[in-house]
Amino acid sequence: MKTNNLKLTLLLLCLGGFMTIQAQGLYNLATLDDEDGNTPLKWSAGVDFGYDDVVDSLDEGVGWANSTIGGSAGFGWNDNDGNSETSFCVGAEYLHRITKDKRNPNGAGYLGAYVNYHNSSADNFDESLLRVGAKYTYFDRITAFNEVQLTYGAGAYYDTGNLDFSGFDEDVTGYGASLYFGANFRLCDKASIGVEVPVISFVSRTFESNGNEVTRDNISAMINKSNPAMFTFRYHLGDSQNLWDRQD
Repeated sequence: MKTNNLKLTLLLLCLGGFMTIQAQGLYNLATLDDEDGNTPLKWSAGVDFGYDDVVDSLDEGVGWANSTIGGSAGFGWNDNDGNSETSFCVGAEYLHRITKDKRNPNGAGYLGAYVNYHNSSADNFDESLLRVGAKYTYFDRITAFNEVQLTYGAGAYYDTGNLDFSGFDEDVTGYGASLYFGANFRLCDKASIGVEVPVISFVSRTFESNGNEVTRDNISAMINKSNPAMFTFRYHLGDSQNLWDRQD
C-alpha cells in the first residue's frame, strides 16, 4: 500500500507541475498586445520577445538544441511480503539531435549514450553495477512556447558488477532494454530538468561464483528496484547547423 501511494504521489506532482506551466504559457500568449506589438513576453530566464517576434518564432517552429549533456539520479523500490528492497542510480548522458531541421514546430528526436552506477540492497544482499547503454528520446512540445515537452524513448544497455548475498560474493554480467516516458521542463534556453519513468523493461543477468553460472531473465513494468525513476538535468549545446539538418 505504501508503494502504491508513493507512485500515485509522484504522478500527481508531475501532472500538477505540467498544468501550472501550461496555464502560465496560455496566459502569456493571451496578454500579448497585437495592436502595437510593444507588450513584451518574458520567458526562458528573462529573454524578452515582442508580439511580432513571438508570432514569427511560432510560424518557424521552436528551436531545438543540436545536442545535450547532462546528469541523472534515480531511485527504485520493491516491497514483497514485508521484505523491502531499495535502489539508487546516478549517471551521465549525451544526446545528439537526429531530427532534421533545427526549428521544428512539433518535436525532435535525439540519439545518445549514457553510463550509470546502480546499487540495490536489502537485509541480506547488496548489488553494485556499472551500466553502459544507448538510448533514443523524442521530445514532444506540449506548451505554446516550448516550456514543457513530453518525452518518449527506448534504451538498451550492458552492465557488469558484483553481488554480495549473505556473505557470498558473485560476479554479475548482463544486458537489458526498456521503454520509458516522462517530461522535460525548460529552465532557460540552455538548461532543462526532467523525469523519466520506465514503462516496461527486460533484463537478463548471469551470476558466476567458483566456476558456477546461473542466468536469470525478468520482465517488469513501471518503477521497481531494477528500473528506478530517473530525474535528469540537461545542458543544451550548439547553435549552428548540425549533421542532420537539411542543407537547402
